[in-house]
This record gives sequence, structure tokens and C-alpha cells, in this order.
Amino acid sequence: MEKITSRQNEKIRQVAFLKRRSERESTGLFFFEGVHLLEEFIRFGHTPEYVFATGDAISRSPALIERCGDTVYEVTDSVYEKMTDEKSPQGILCVSRFLDSVRRGTPEKGSIILESLQDNGNVGTIIRTAASLGTRGVALSADCADVYAPKTVRATMGALFSTDITVVSDMPEAIRNLRADGGRVFAALLDENAKRLDETDIRSDDSFAIGNEGNGVSRMTADACDGGVYIPMSGRTESLNASAAAAIILWEMKRSGNG
Repeated sequence: MEKITSRQNEKIRQVAFLKRRSERESTGLFFFEGVHLLEEFIRFGHTPEYVFATGDAISRSPALIERCGDTVYEVTDSVYEKMTDEKSPQGILCVSRFLDSVRRGTPEKGSIILESLQDNGNVGTIIRTAASLGTRGVALSADCADVYAPKTVRATMGALFSTDITVVSDMPEAIRNLRADGGRVFAALLDENAKRLDETDIRSDDSFAIGNEGNGVSRMTADACDGGVYIPMSGRTESLNASAAAAIILWEMKRSGNG
């Protein structure tokens, strides 16, 4: 196993650059950290490009390191500090090529659709919840927080590696195409014309759109949908966090037979 001791090593410099979305998109590479994420990555059949691990991490997880084969490089603590995005790193970092399960296109029926969500934690948490409940797919507008950002990957807790994700360039057009194929799409709206979620006859292949944290679903996207739904609340708060609202909707989708 090769040991890297220089912070100026070309591979180390490349990983540090992958903290930027532009670099991830130009190289088709991303990274994530931690034992659990690497275990999930391998469990779902993916192969690392590189794995960087400190001596302590190698001694704590010998079986996992062995499964990564000759992709592993031992690094000093100082070198690892240059790469890490974590406050309390476990000392294991994996670089991967972009996943085949993340693609551009039109959402499939029965998807949870995210428009312009900017918070990495929200996007990652929704992907994790969708996977937990067996939702058929997750669709994101192209201006959502990057699914390959370290914070997003961390928030998915490994669900990114097993979930079909569609990135959509034109959300209103994609929704119209989905409806033309026989699917129904409802937008989560705080609107007087929206229907209570718990009074909506949800079918197993219905899709639901969640909007930006501050502005909600855009008017153009809402107009492209079959209608709007809202989650009834006690009145003590004005709205729900996007990931909390998505979790409630995903549960109702699950109850309808989706997943």
C-alpha cells in the first residue's frame, strides 16, 4: 500500500478541488467520508476510484480496507486534513465516479420532485427518506443543491448509492410530459385552492412536487401540475421545513401503495 506524506501530492490536490461543484462536474468525480458511507457504497455494488485512509483508520477497519483492494492509499493526518470536509473526520475518504443511477431526463411516475431546494441537508434527507419508504424515484431541478456535494452525500446516509435520481432541466415541461404519459402530479402549496393532503385520493403512481425553502413551488411549475395539496397544521407555525413536509407526503405516498 502506497503511503502519501505530501500535501502537494497531485491526487490530494485533486480531492481538495472536488469540494467545488464546478470541479466535480468537469471531472465527473466526487468524494465522501466515513466508514458507514463506504460500507454502503460497496454494498450496493460500486467501486472506488481511490480510498485515502489514515493509519488509525486502517487499523480500526481492516476488513473494509481489504475490500477496497489496491485503490487504497495510506495518508498522514496532515495530508488528510487538507482533503476533509468534516469537523470530526473518521479518517477514511473515498473518491468515486458519478453514479449511473443519477441521470438527466423526465421523472418516472410515483416520484418525489424537488424544485430549487438550496439546502444540502434538506436534499440529502429527502433522498434518505424516499429510499427508506421505497419511493420509486427522486427528481431534482438542475438548480437544486448538488447531490454530489459532501454535505448532501452525508445527509443521505448512503441512500444516494441505491436511489434512482433524475435531474431535470425544465421542470414545467418535465411535469407536462409526465402527465402526458398518464401520471398525475400535485404541488405542495400554501394556496386557497389547494386540497388537504389527507383528503386527497392518492394513487400509487402519483408524484408530488416540493418547492424552494423560501419561495415554494414556482408558479410555472404549479400551473403544470394537476393541482395543489397542503398539509393541515395547528396554526402555531406558518409552514414546515421542506424535508419535514416531504417526509409527510412520502408517507402518504407509501400508504397509497407507492413502494
